[in-house]
Amino acid sequence: MKKIFLLLFSSLTFLSYSQSNQVIDFKSGYSPETSYHQTTINSSDYEATYSGSEKLLENLEKNGVSNPTKIKNIFNIETLSKTGKIDKNGNFPITIEYVKSTDANGKTIIPNGTLLYGKTSLFNMPEMDSIVAKGMDENLKNTIFQMVKSTFSQLVMPQKKLKIGESFVQESPLVIPIAGISIEMLITTTYSLKSVNSKNAFFDITQIYTMKMSDSRFETKGAGTGKGALIYDISNHFITENNLAMDFYLDLKHTDFALQLKSKSDFKQTAIIAKIK
Repeated sequence: MKKIFLLLFSSLTFLSYSQSNQVIDFKSGYSPETSYHQTTINSSDYEATYSGSEKLLENLEKNGVSNPTKIKNIFNIETLSKTGKIDKNGNFPITIEYVKSTDANGKTIIPNGTLLYGKTSLFNMPEMDSIVAKGMDENLKNTIFQMVKSTFSQLVMPQKKLKIGESFVQESPLVIPIAGISIEMLITTTYSLKSVNSKNAFFDITQIYTMKMSDSRFETKGAGTGKGALIYDISNHFITENNLAMDFYLDLKHTDFALQLKSKSDFKQTAIIAKIK
């Protein structure tokens, strides 16, 4: 379940725009009768260090938990999205196929050929309405479907016209479940338009992660940063490359134990866009 959350959390990022006289009309969405072949590689390194009573540490050892615990996750995801003809109301269908999704051991996370169906319109995120996955457990199928829907709802971007050197800020909530505790974070992302040529627009990205947890049972401290860049295909109004490196730490203290968590993540997504004939 955690792998699927991280996969879906990390696998879907979309922006779009158009250009006129070095001004980007920044909008998000798909175009009708177009295919989007996206490849995503997301790698994360986690290190968790526990401290507390001798009994607690003994219990961790008995349960096979190393201290510190080091985990490395790598997800390789390949999806193919296709849109149909636009109708008189401005809507058009969209199908998302999971062509391949594997972890660090080459194990398939979401079965190849899993399909999600929905509809969308220009400069709006899709609304998915069904999922088809042969042989998949119904609970897992519903979990994947709900997470994809939730991801799209969080990708809604403001519509703004930007000149080179201008930027805009987006705030997104993040909830991280750890040992039965929900860690609440706020991600503040700044998108800065760096340059534009006849084909592409180039953005720099900076992120700040801020702790929002208010559980009085724990003393918490955490923060993080991210830095990256985006390249956009102007004529297709869609991202063609997205790179982001993130660092994060969390200190969690209770009367009986303490946990220190550090993570480093690298995300890269590319897209090949083609008109459907």
